[in-house]
Amino acid sequence: MDLPRSAPVSSSARHALCVGAAFSAFSLAWAAWVLPSRPGTPLAIVAAVLACFHAATSVSAGSGSARLAAIWRVAALASLGGASIFAAAILWSSIAVVRLYGSLGWGLTALLVPILLLLLIATLPFGIWGLLATRTAYDRP
Repeated sequence: MDLPRSAPVSSSARHALCVGAAFSAFSLAWAAWVLPSRPGTPLAIVAAVLACFHAATSVSAGSGSARLAAIWRVAALASLGGASIFAAAILWSSIAVVRLYGSLGWGLTALLVPILLLLLIATLPFGIWGLLATRTAYDRP
């Protein structure tokens, strides 16, 4: 039984993916290094793993690998999972800060929102584009 294949990725989409994935890999690696209060936190590990997935996608897109669709799909799923983890962590932190500091906590929560937006900008578009671009014949209407 043959597995369904995704449509081939066009040359222009491959180049855009190579540049976009490299940029998001750099951004996520920077976030893993700079954002946590101490090295090795769970969110830093999630960001570092996502940076590796994005870098692998960029390299495979740049090299024209035959496995690009599979690599991109796994990276897209990881990105969407990472976005969920980031959003849950910021929400959890916001609730804890508001409970601990009261009205001052709301101000600190407002400062966490831009960080969340940056993390979501680095993960959600990549994940959605990847899933849409690598749909298989069974996924398509």
